[in-house]
Amino acid sequence: MSHDQTTQAARRVCVTGGTHGIGLAIATAFARTGARVVINAHTADDGGACDQLAELSECHFIQADLSTAEGARSLIAKSIRVLGGIDTLVCNAGNFFDAPFSELTEDQIDRTFNLNVKGYLLCAQAFAAQVSSAQTNASIICTGSTNGRAAERNSVAYDTSKGAVLMMVRSLAVTLANESIRVNGVGPGLVETPLTNPALSEPGVRDKIASQIPLGRIGTPRDIAGAALFLASEAAGYITGQMLYVDGGILAQQMSWDPTS
Repeated sequence: MSHDQTTQAARRVCVTGGTHGIGLAIATAFARTGARVVINAHTADDGGACDQLAELSECHFIQADLSTAEGARSLIAKSIRVLGGIDTLVCNAGNFFDAPFSELTEDQIDRTFNLNVKGYLLCAQAFAAQVSSAQTNASIICTGSTNGRAAERNSVAYDTSKGAVLMMVRSLAVTLANESIRVNGVGPGLVETPLTNPALSEPGVRDKIASQIPLGRIGTPRDIAGAALFLASEAAGYITGQMLYVDGGILAQQMSWDPTS
């Protein structure tokens, strides 16, 4: 597919935290449509994600630490230079720094909110400033989590940050509506990524987790990518301020009353 065959193919997309896991899957989904893509990470692209994506469409890698204002603004500015503008911003870069609550430090709290919340806000601010009246279907997609709705033990800082992302999506959607910028989120449940693989590899954990998910399996990054692609599309042109949970039914299910389950 040539880059100008369709409207979607000409889209210019920036995906933060795009070198692995959910971010890479989202970037891949856009690249498969012919969209021109920038991916980002705070470390070097040693895994060759950009080269992999370049086989599908135009791709650029920009290294920047989004937990800082300088890094967030630099990423957007450099993305604009290489793409000529950005139509879709995917705020995906995030991490888990929690410890047991009694041991949680100020540094861990700051690292969590600087990346998972402040980085999203600053990237969104810089993105909104470059959207022109000539652009159509400009949008921001934020990666949230079921942890923004349902808590996990000893995940206090992370859960709180993802709750903030949920309200950020709603507030930005209302704030940016007059500028014709839609803002939505994808809320993954448990997804198999480099971040979750160590815990899932513990004896018995994978089967125990899967047995509690209504659809009976742990999610994959591709499951989340499809939702992000939809929210950025013209088919979602009247959707804003929404968090689309992609969780296999986790949030829909209450505790079981069956003593044999």
